[in-house]
Amino acid sequence: MQYLRNMDWKKAMITFISLVVMGISLAFLKYIDAGTDPYSYMNFAISETIGWSLGNWQLLFNILLFIPVILWGREHIGLGTILNMVLIGYTVDFTMWLLAMAGFPALMENNVIKWSIMPFALAVFVFSAATYMASGMGTSPFDALSIMISRKLPKLPFTVVRFLYDLTATIIGLIFGGKLGIVTVLMVLFLGGAVDFVAKKVFKRTM
Repeated sequence: MQYLRNMDWKKAMITFISLVVMGISLAFLKYIDAGTDPYSYMNFAISETIGWSLGNWQLLFNILLFIPVILWGREHIGLGTILNMVLIGYTVDFTMWLLAMAGFPALMENNVIKWSIMPFALAVFVFSAATYMASGMGTSPFDALSIMISRKLPKLPFTVVRFLYDLTATIIGLIFGGKLGIVTVLMVLFLGGAVDFVAKKVFKRTM
């Protein structure tokens, strides 16, 4: 109860909205079929292989990743951590269902429409990801682990650590049969730097 009384509800709402927007943008990126961020790419590949929904698999995997964060990185835990663990996967599932009902997959057969939507969906994802990470309300277990590793390796900038981290997730996704697209490649190369840039320039926070 004390935690709830002391909570910055404005930041909590910003975090909630940014995570929902991340899920919506991921649903669009999935149907565009040019790739997603490395973590989602890996989880899509695994969930499709085992026949689970993304939301169910990602929640289970987040719980497993949450264990080392509880043990060694509790400063990264907050409302945003829990919201991220639960919201994104199920938001993707629900948005993909809505888009399918609206006939969006058929629109993606038109390359002009497809490649016009892709940069916008990608930009929205990166900005919303930076927003939730810079909010100070806690980060996802996957993101928290990358920050924890980066701080254990002070001679390596966060962008390098995040590149190797995302590359590992991408390789796992490939092992599970994921289709590698240009968006995933771009995110492996630039996601860490893009998130760090937005966090510093817009939110005045260092990742």
